Amino acid sequence: NADGYVLTASLMEWFWANYATEEQRHDPKASPLRAESLSGLPPAIVVTSEFDPLRDEGRAYADALEAAGVPVVRIEADGHLHTSIHAVDVLPSGAPIRAALAEALRRAVGSAVGVAPA
Repeated sequence: NADGYVLTASLMEWFWANYATEEQRHDPKASPLRAESLSGLPPAIVVTSEFDPLRDEGRAYADALEAAGVPVVRIEADGHLHTSIHAVDVLPSGAPIRAALAEALRRAVGSAVGVAPA
């Protein structure tokens, strides 16, 4: 997925170069997978897209969170690019992904405030 799908590996390098220094990139605040421990973090919703250079990192992050005992809802957007689920009224195939994300958020927020989802 490094090339040909809007967000490319070279574009990611450009983003990194403008986001953080080489030293900062190793800080868990910039790269959570580099943390000594992820235990104690709040529940997470991790959405990955099939044709995204960040897909494997997203899956690895969800794996690491689960290994640390953090509840994780995984949503895999098969057939999608990094930005395609945001293409409301352009790509109808994103609607079920957005619906799954909305439901996961409803459950997470309802659980946090003690309200059962409708």
